[in-house]
Amino acid sequence: MRGLTAVFAHPDDETFAIGGTVARCADDGVRCSLYCATDGDAGRSSGIPVSSRTELAALRRDELRAACAVLGIDVLECGGHPDGALAAVDAEVVMAEIVRLIRRERPDVVVTFGPEGAPTQHRDHRAISRLATAAFLLADTTTAYSEQLAEGLAPHRAERLCYVTWPPRPPGFEPATEGQPTDISVVVRNWLPRKRDAFAAHRTQQEHRAHFDRLALADTEDYFVAIGAPAPRGATDLFAGL
Repeated sequence: MRGLTAVFAHPDDETFAIGGTVARCADDGVRCSLYCATDGDAGRSSGIPVSSRTELAALRRDELRAACAVLGIDVLECGGHPDGALAAVDAEVVMAEIVRLIRRERPDVVVTFGPEGAPTQHRDHRAISRLATAAFLLADTTTAYSEQLAEGLAPHRAERLCYVTWPPRPPGFEPATEGQPTDISVVVRNWLPRKRDAFAAHRTQQEHRAHFDRLALADTEDYFVAIGAPAPRGATDLFAGL
């Protein structure tokens, strides 16, 4: 069975960035897993009453579970680290959590944000890119997090690390952030209804609906191969050539 592990910073990143790809992979029998570093407790709640960041964190984690069910994500791991301050968290702690998931799930492909941090350039997105990239490499060593090996987990090197990217924006389009080159363009047109349903599960984020509709509902979701097996020219599948 093929495996895909996604590593993101916030609840809804998984839907916004790669929801169509995940739904398509799940329908194709791929085992999908997700590491989400924060609970998104620094965000707003779209008018849903919450009394504290703790309450918002719990609500957003429930929303994430619901979205994962819609998309077909089999395994969810939540780090619970501070939203908006991921770069200040002990990197060893976060990397160990990501490495543990990679070693346990043994995916063929790992997906995360690129170093620019998605079109928004959010500081947590940039941080998770660095952490996921390091974890991807460390997961295959016998000296990193050796306590996991003592527990019975074995080193694992996924065949490909992919960064989320996007085509160049036309002049005047905001945000105008430049992404990495596109190596793989996954056609997700038929899975956009599932992607919309998954975003609807993130009830506290519905004030961003117009932003989601404008940026996240393209017919393709695009990826740059950062590490590992190069993708064949014109690849339309994360596992192409593996």
